[in-house]
Amino acid sequence: MAEKISAKMSYLTQIHTAWDGKEQRMALRQEPRRYVAYDYIGCESWQSQYLRMLAYKSGTQLIELPLWHAATLLEDHAYEGQTTLRIPTEAMWSFRNIGSVELWRDDKRGGGKYEIKYLAANGVMGLKKQLKRNYKAHLATIIPVFYGVLQDDDSFANLHGDAVQMTLNLELFRNQRAPDFPAAWDEMHDEPMAGASRFAFGLPAQYLGAEVFRFAPQWEEDISASYAKNANRLDYKSGVFRYDLKGVNPAETREVSIAGLSKAEIHNIERFFMRCKGAWKSFYAPTWLNDIDIKGRQPAGQIFLFASFPYHWKYYAKASRRRLAVLFYTDGSAEILPLAGFSHDETGTLGKVYLETPLKHEILPQNVRMISFFTRCRFAEDDLVIDYETTGAATVRICLKEVDA
Repeated sequence: MAEKISAKMSYLTQIHTAWDGKEQRMALRQEPRRYVAYDYIGCESWQSQYLRMLAYKSGTQLIELPLWHAATLLEDHAYEGQTTLRIPTEAMWSFRNIGSVELWRDDKRGGGKYEIKYLAANGVMGLKKQLKRNYKAHLATIIPVFYGVLQDDDSFANLHGDAVQMTLNLELFRNQRAPDFPAAWDEMHDEPMAGASRFAFGLPAQYLGAEVFRFAPQWEEDISASYAKNANRLDYKSGVFRYDLKGVNPAETREVSIAGLSKAEIHNIERFFMRCKGAWKSFYAPTWLNDIDIKGRQPAGQIFLFASFPYHWKYYAKASRRRLAVLFYTDGSAEILPLAGFSHDETGTLGKVYLETPLKHEILPQNVRMISFFTRCRFAEDDLVIDYETTGAATVRICLKEVDA
């Protein structure tokens, strides 16, 4: 019995930071290392004994375990002697680098394990051996089976003499005698997301040759952020101190929580992370905060925006990073505006956000949902952790760090 399931993919990036904060990055892994963590509760004595023995003996032993969070229902009846199965295309991403599957009926009748011969782009899976029994559609489950080893940080708590609570941390092997994965479903191709798309805010897929991270936060948790000033404090404890300013751009790191409400959404987040190879490749992302409030009607042809807050110039004038803004409109569209600078009006009560090009159309405050800075970011960590609630819903927490390129 698994109470909680977490999956992790991990890259390795070498980062050299210059004096002024600019980064030079190199990806040291072409493919991520993958991990899963299962929280088990042994309710019966034999289950608890097995879990304890597994951790005691299998520290360096190759073991096979189903990817429980990737389970999918069998869509068509499968009969004894058959050598092909069909899986939903939205489940195919979980079968990459997988050499065998388990057809599972229930806890009492168990199931059977079969090696995969090929996997086609339409979801047809060929097996190396014939099925040994019949499996009914929507009653049997297809589960990818992986090879892995237990990590060194497994632990357990004995609830009483028969029951045990335990976490199994496993690392997946890269070479699992798996067939070639269809190129149409690899990390370079996002899956179509049915229903209400998470890309409903009108952001483009790419901007100025870089990808755009279009997954919005789930908004039920705080977006925490921290700033690291690029300056050295010279303090010899004698009562006098000075700052050595190395760069005018502070390093902002913000953490967002994303709810993946379907297999496709979860898989596309993993694909994006793989395309970036962890912290290696940068991308564009909104701050998802209300950074600029426009004041009044902004007519077409105007070269600036009137802002309610008059002091943007004081904090952003010298910075080179906050030079893009994204306007989210109430109709679900978005517009990216390059910024030229910041100032204030003649009275000093309104701010002026200067644009690189004049406005092409009129902007009314009632049509604007929010104006955020559009920042160049990278993943602050090389690890992507996904906590699964069900096989089709998960929570992903990511950290984004603002960079120059």
